[in-house]
Amino acid sequence: MIGIKWPPVAKKAGKVLFFTICGFTGAFSVSTVIAAWIMVRPSGKDYDCIPSISYGKLEPLRLTTSDGLQLHAWVQLSRKATSNRWVLLLHGYRSDRDILQTRRRFFIRRGYHTLLLHFRGHGSSDSARISYGYNERKDVKAGIDFIRSLHPGQPVEIGIDGISMGAAAAAYAVAYESINPDWVILESCYDNIRRALMNRLELHFFSLFVPLIAWPLEFVAQHLFRLRVEDLDAAKALEKIRCPVLLLAGDSEKVLKTADVEYIYGCIPEPKRLVFFPGAAHEDLLIHDPRRFVKAVGGFLRDFSPMQSAPTETAASRFEIAEKIVEQTES
Repeated sequence: MIGIKWPPVAKKAGKVLFFTICGFTGAFSVSTVIAAWIMVRPSGKDYDCIPSISYGKLEPLRLTTSDGLQLHAWVQLSRKATSNRWVLLLHGYRSDRDILQTRRRFFIRRGYHTLLLHFRGHGSSDSARISYGYNERKDVKAGIDFIRSLHPGQPVEIGIDGISMGAAAAAYAVAYESINPDWVILESCYDNIRRALMNRLELHFFSLFVPLIAWPLEFVAQHLFRLRVEDLDAAKALEKIRCPVLLLAGDSEKVLKTADVEYIYGCIPEPKRLVFFPGAAHEDLLIHDPRRFVKAVGGFLRDFSPMQSAPTETAASRFEIAEKIVEQTES
């Protein structure tokens, strides 16, 4: 067989095309790995200092998770709380417990002790790859277990207020760690990580290219997660919840669309409530519209808090709790 003789110009053009494709493929692969690593890399911030607050005092705390990680947390005891009314406050992705200060004040003034923690891979807690709430569920369980350890053999009311990734972590903890809280508030919770990723990519790329970018990102990220992307499904986890749920979201969300919120709400068993915040995006809903937040959460607590009419605690009981917290910190 006689080989085809290509003109020199065609050969040169072919080489240019070949090396262009190789270069583009290599650059895209490297960019995908870097982007996936940015998605899961631990936050480099450190928050060891205890901020001064105008209402009460924050006490530092160290918790140990079931997989051996050390978490940093703050506790504030409410003068208005009974000794067994608590709320666990959970921050979002690449955020920290500082953003929870407004919620801490909200709950403290309504008679709840508060526990604010840094998730693994955030703030002063041990470094770990961020898993968008799935592995962070163990951090939620560590917080719940600590609260219950303060009241052995006694009834205790424990609520959870989680923002974004913190809300997803609460969902996974309820489904897979059997923490059994008395009520849960979920703010801007994603339904599943695949749809959340697609929504975020649509903010920066034409929708036609989004699937082409999302698939390799998912492929690399799930190897960094050491999880299947299918496991990161907060909506499916919430099907197992058995306590009252308040779902809050902005109606102008781009990362979490209204249809996604309504889908999550449909997955949650009764009793439940859904409140949209007009004009709010993926942001702090308490800051965006304080009156609407207070009305929604205050009404939810009045209707579903099991110890709403419990008697006020004595100073001695608060002192006993404070001693246990000090012992936990020093151990």
